[in-house]
Amino acid sequence: MGIQLMVNNTDIGIISLTDEQETRHLSIVCDRFTKFQFDLRTGLVPTDDELVHSFGDNAGKTLLPEALMGIISYMTDLKLCVVVTNVVDGIYRAVIEDERTGTTFPVKATEGVLLTLANKHVPLYAERTLWQYQSVPLKKNQPGVAIPINSLTREMLETSLEKAIENEEYETAKHIKEELDRRSKG
Repeated sequence: MGIQLMVNNTDIGIISLTDEQETRHLSIVCDRFTKFQFDLRTGLVPTDDELVHSFGDNAGKTLLPEALMGIISYMTDLKLCVVVTNVVDGIYRAVIEDERTGTTFPVKATEGVLLTLANKHVPLYAERTLWQYQSVPLKKNQPGVAIPINSLTREMLETSLEKAIENEEYETAKHIKEELDRRSKG
């Protein structure tokens, strides 16, 4: 798993999930706040960040999700997993599932992925059909990643359209406008 900022829009982060063979990946778009949460847990927060000064190297271990996952693990016999299930209006959806009972709780995929970082014993999966249609071949050492346009929210598309026009990237702007029009028609 990796995360980076979108080149022409630094308010958008991209979470890249790979299969076990590292041949394909799924790009999930997130906002800047969510990217910060990932960076906090993976040690990528700049050293002058207020939280790192307050908590030192344990910054990612002292947050509420990590504490709650510790409590859940200690006090219950739940066997949780996260399953990315679909994408609706540019937002990947997931469920947190109790593997023993099949009980599920819907969440945004970004929140589910964060949960797997909060507790390394919670595995992350993707529905087979979603993976087949949304993932793309992984090309290592290549700058940038491909992301399906249907995985961007309307707000992200509008911001990206403005930036594409500002940067005179008219072909990109055309594709973004087409997606916005398609969504408007339902």
